[in-house]
Amino acid sequence: MAKNRVGRPAKVEEPATESDGTSMSKMDKVKAALSSLGPDAKPEAIHEHILTTYNTDLPKTIISNYKSNIKRKGGGLLRSSGKPGRKPAGGGDIRIDDLEAVRALVSRLGAAHVRRLVDVLS
Repeated sequence: MAKNRVGRPAKVEEPATESDGTSMSKMDKVKAALSSLGPDAKPEAIHEHILTTYNTDLPKTIISNYKSNIKRKGGGLLRSSGKPGRKPAGGGDIRIDDLEAVRALVSRLGAAHVRRLVDVLS
């Protein structure tokens, strides 16, 4: 058995084996529960789901830690749809400069022509 730095035997944890012979880690069980219950599921609901589905009693603190790790690493369902640091397309802040530019175009070209330009660009 491998030893850790303080000379104690390292804790080796084997993944649980499912009835069909495949192994599933605790993290995989939490991910599966999140995919079934949704990314906003509370640790209590995840605990109950894992207990009934896999007959495994995971402490809620471990479930909460795994859920945080999944969210932090961007693992699957909890990932946001946009890239970090980017503003949503077509949205965002409108500045006074932008409105003044549109106003100048409307006064120079006319509102109908500016509307047609916007339709072409979108």
